[in-house]
Amino acid sequence: MINRISIVGVSGSGKSTLANKLGNKLELPVFHLDKYFWTTGWKQRYETKAEFNAFAQELALKDQWIIDGNYRDTLDVRFDRAEVIILLDIPKWRCLWRAFIRIFDRKQAIDKPEGVKQKIDWFLVKWIIYYKNNEMREKVLSYSSQKTIFIAKNNKQIKVVLEKIIG
Repeated sequence: MINRISIVGVSGSGKSTLANKLGNKLELPVFHLDKYFWTTGWKQRYETKAEFNAFAQELALKDQWIIDGNYRDTLDVRFDRAEVIILLDIPKWRCLWRAFIRIFDRKQAIDKPEGVKQKIDWFLVKWIIYYKNNEMREKVLSYSSQKTIFIAKNNKQIKVVLEKIIG
């Protein structure tokens, strides 16, 4: 049985949705890093990066988890502990569209703390446009000799990843 899965990819790629589907099927706890990094009004929860990094390390040291989110300073500790690493390498135009559509969703986002509303602003747009896909792909692939790696570029490939993991 798989006990630890790390999911990365640009905003709007479907990390949280995939994490929840896997968590439900595998009965593993799901941790959305955005939910722990942000607080009401899109304010950072932790005073320093080091505090958040220590929190992320505590999560990674748990026996079972699915963790979704980027937070590059915490990738190594998560990837070192993960059994499976999934990169959602979805086209940026699709991620921008999904981010835009999410602002019309009235229910509380599953990957955000209570009271944090979905929004689209220039920070998010620039984050998606300038996200370093190639850098993340290289980072993920650097673990390919030690871990099970999946890279999905569209919904059909995400479905295949789900089927391979949950059977």
